[in-house]
Amino acid sequence: MTSFDNSRTEHPGATGFNVEDRLAILNLLQSYASGYDADDFDRWRMQFINDPVCTIYNAGNETIRLTGDDFHKAFEGFRSIATQQNVQPLHYSSNLMVKEQKERTAIAEIYMLYIPFNQDAQDNSGIQPGALSITGTSRYRFQLTKGDDNAWRIAEYRISFDPVNVRNL
Repeated sequence: MTSFDNSRTEHPGATGFNVEDRLAILNLLQSYASGYDADDFDRWRMQFINDPVCTIYNAGNETIRLTGDDFHKAFEGFRSIATQQNVQPLHYSSNLMVKEQKERTAIAEIYMLYIPFNQDAQDNSGIQPGALSITGTSRYRFQLTKGDDNAWRIAEYRISFDPVNVRNL
């Protein structure tokens, strides 16, 4: 696997990009998991082009490549399994960095921590000790495109899971 950090040619504090677009890109990627975690796939789908591509690199397992409807169905299926198991997915993103921004395309990366919260572990006293633990860490690399409606969307992305105990996607 090649390194994610290919931004060494430009200073991370450099200017010269469209600030309005940058803010839209940051908002899009900070919102990436909110529709999924909320089980709101109408909101989640609007973050993508009509025929997105997702490649999942899961340490020790076969690489999975999902496109279009297969992509949507797979992620809706993952979320449905969580609901059936009374698990509330909690995705925490950090270290968001726009690596490249052009007029209609951009590349960005983000770290993701996954905490599957079992809703049975909460009562009137609060959340039971030990109920929240990180079960997966990953790095996402997004290829974004700006549509004719001037909204940024995810066209393609890859998820690279770290080689740790990854479960309850």
